[in-house]
Amino acid sequence: MMGATQGPPKKHPHAASRVYEGEAFIVLPQYHEYKILNAVGTRIWDLIDGVNTAGDIARIVAEEYDVTYEEALKDVSSFLADLEANGMLASAKPS
Repeated sequence: MMGATQGPPKKHPHAASRVYEGEAFIVLPQYHEYKILNAVGTRIWDLIDGVNTAGDIARIVAEEYDVTYEEALKDVSSFLADLEANGMLASAKPS
């Protein structure tokens, strides 16, 4: 599970995405699947850059959406776990 103590999440290298009217449309050609994200999910997707950790993303979400850091971290961690479970994040490699 992706969490605040792990390294920065990275998008799967085969995930292609486009944002249309504030919603990200993500395609995973290798799985013949796609996912449409709402505005908050799209913002989190934008922040997944291989540099920002889950904690960094949660801090930004908390500021931008006027929620507590704890609530944002819980939601971001859950969302990242969902993305990971659906093959949209690169596999974490042990260091």
